[in-house]
Amino acid sequence: MKNARVSTSTRTSIVRVIAVSVSIVLVGVVFVSSACADEIELKAGTVYKGKLLEEKHDKVVFQAEIGGVKVKLDFPIAKVQAVTVRGVRRLVKPGPKPKPKPKGALNPADIPKNDRSETQVDELVENVGRTKPKWYDSIPLRFPPTLRLNWQVASRGLKPHVNLRQYIDVIITPSPDKWKEGVRLMHHTLTVNRTSSIKLKFSQKALADMYFNFFGDYARAAFWYRQAGGRNHVILSTCYFRLGCKKLAVKILSELHDDNTPDGSVIRLWSEMNELDKALYYAQRAANAGRPDVAYLAAGDACRRDGQYDKALGYYQKVVDTEKGSTHIKRNSARAAANIEAVKLQTALRLAQVPDGTYQAKALGYQKTSPITVSVTMSGGSLESVRVTAIRDRQFFTSLVEMPKRIVARQTFLSPPVVDPTVKVRRKTALVITEEPGTVVEWLAFKGLDTVSGATQSSQGIFNAAIKALAGAQSKKE
Repeated sequence: MKNARVSTSTRTSIVRVIAVSVSIVLVGVVFVSSACADEIELKAGTVYKGKLLEEKHDKVVFQAEIGGVKVKLDFPIAKVQAVTVRGVRRLVKPGPKPKPKPKGALNPADIPKNDRSETQVDELVENVGRTKPKWYDSIPLRFPPTLRLNWQVASRGLKPHVNLRQYIDVIITPSPDKWKEGVRLMHHTLTVNRTSSIKLKFSQKALADMYFNFFGDYARAAFWYRQAGGRNHVILSTCYFRLGCKKLAVKILSELHDDNTPDGSVIRLWSEMNELDKALYYAQRAANAGRPDVAYLAAGDACRRDGQYDKALGYYQKVVDTEKGSTHIKRNSARAAANIEAVKLQTALRLAQVPDGTYQAKALGYQKTSPITVSVTMSGGSLESVRVTAIRDRQFFTSLVEMPKRIVARQTFLSPPVVDPTVKVRRKTALVITEEPGTVVEWLAFKGLDTVSGATQSSQGIFNAAIKALAGAQSKKE
């Protein structure tokens, strides 16, 4: 009986010890949990425990437990003194307001930031240029078994399944779904022709052209142009400018004293780099050298890009009036006439006066007999989309995708400074047309619109067709 009482007493003591131990453990857990919780201190003295969810430039989002319920609280940054996260306390200060992304902004690759040094661009070209695109391994190596990969021309005539150059021009270039196959094939020909320096340069140059024209991959394009040797001033300058180093682009392009390109590429690149005076200087030299149609057409395009429409019309008219010039004088004259029509419509265009809907129009592209058809969609006084619905040009490259995006992104106008302080000047978008009394508004819709390198004529055809479609819809409303 005595042993039983001892046994009972012993069990009671053990239970008490366990209970005390559990209590200590629970207190420890609570203490640790409390110690690990985040804290937010308000300037008014209130302190909340919980979890810091988000911290922005103007507010702090905190999850606190109030009355056993988790509540999400937003505190204005001006009312917060400090926060403690994982035991580390720090004062809270308002941060800089993030810059909003402009509506319809272009891809960063389309608008050079010009913030890279020559050394940085050179390193970028060398590091990226030696690598292959991410999609490369997923593309099969596919080509006709009859194709001669050593660039040897079998015979005269059109034989694209035998002659490599013709295969690129006729089969690969007009078909965007084959562009990646073309790059894969050119990399393969580097191996095939590695023992012939001349043929190897052909492959390197063709590969560079594909990276440049098909994908706008300027780092890889510059790398392979440099591997091929020679000095392609215009293309290399374009690559460096698009990679963010205008200084290097200007340095190389300045080595050219004249523009001897068939389409005025030097003039156009100076214009794209916002060097209109130099563009017009080179244009006049080219005109004096016996190619006024090429020179004045490029000069007109440069002035149109800069919003100087009267000057642009003057240069285009010179092309139309020219009787002697390059071998493509008839084609250039037709393009100038098409641009005159489009510029006149452009200067009278008011986007907010175009009714909502979808409209179509045609304009001259590269193929004189087959105009480009473009569809535009307006919504709420804004140009919502541009789409190419029909084109038979062969070398359109990325213009079918890039030009519609650029047109939508450039639907703006700017008002120039006015000397008279009594005149109000508004700087708005082309979506606003309320012109108050005493307000001067100069419409520069689509100012700064660049064409796609290597596809100038197709690009302008797309742009002109879009302008005609919009202007036609506006005139119907009026």
